[in-house]
Amino acid sequence: MNNFDGIARFYDALASIVFRGEILKSQNHFIHLIKANSHLLIVGGGSGKVLEALNRLNLPLLIDFVEPSSQMINRAKMGASRFSNLDIHFHQAKFEEFDPSKAYDWICCFYFLDLFEKKNLIQNIDLLKDLMTDQGNLIVSDFQILKNKTWQMVLSAIMHTFFRFTTRLESKELKDINKVIVGQRFEQIEFCEFFDQFIFSAVYKKKCL
Repeated sequence: MNNFDGIARFYDALASIVFRGEILKSQNHFIHLIKANSHLLIVGGGSGKVLEALNRLNLPLLIDFVEPSSQMINRAKMGASRFSNLDIHFHQAKFEEFDPSKAYDWICCFYFLDLFEKKNLIQNIDLLKDLMTDQGNLIVSDFQILKNKTWQMVLSAIMHTFFRFTTRLESKELKDINKVIVGQRFEQIEFCEFFDQFIFSAVYKKKCL
């Protein structure tokens, strides 16, 4: 399930055309908050487009880049040779099988959580929380559906049909990802919307017990 090897060659171009560059814009929106020498985890990093923006911060960063698709991670590796500010370790693995050596100051989760049905969505959010330092931050960019936006429901249904056919997508419908994250004891501290509110980007911290 959730195998993007077959569409890796044209995924970025397709996303750019359909969403007019708003996918990449949403990913990059909050990365300026990341501080020098942070230990950063990128989950479901795809072809590594966000690495370009991270390198432009001109900060030394230690990055673990986790992506299960061999085709996607190969594309990310090819581009990474140009990024002198970033110490990147690539891991071709499913997120739930990734075993890091330490906790992270920042975790970036871009268009990853929408892949899962509710049970696995919650499990993955809990895993993300366990990998964060006490003062760590989680950046999420993903899709959402607002009640008064019928076109969002239609486009989401089309997307799910396409990705179930091409990638064996696990998710059957888009969940309220922001609501689920907050429900797993995260506090939302930043929020921004894109593409007529179909896309959101947010920053979260763990709630204190």
